[in-house]
Amino acid sequence: MEKLLVKDISIALNRKRGKFTLSFNDQVYEQNVCEFIQTFSFLVGKNIEAYLMSTDSCYDTVRIPLTGCGKSITLDLADFITFREVYSQQMFLLKLEDLLVRQRVQPAFH
Repeated sequence: MEKLLVKDISIALNRKRGKFTLSFNDQVYEQNVCEFIQTFSFLVGKNIEAYLMSTDSCYDTVRIPLTGCGKSITLDLADFITFREVYSQQMFLLKLEDLLVRQRVQPAFH
């Protein structure tokens, strides 16, 4: 029987503290806004095709920076892609919120 392992990856913004809380693999990491942007930039800057097409074992995992003080995590490719999607979704929500605020529409969570 096959067993499917799905790791829970989530990120949320605590507006009062101005920090993002990342939950992954039963661990919790906090990032300030600059660290979130740095991680997001790193994620979208990676050429996933190169990782998928290469047979070299060094392309089996990706080391992702989380904080400015050197904290990072290493993920396999499947987790990396999921991780990237979670960050992309959070960035989309932030951009949408910014657009609404600039149009003088107050989101419900304010």
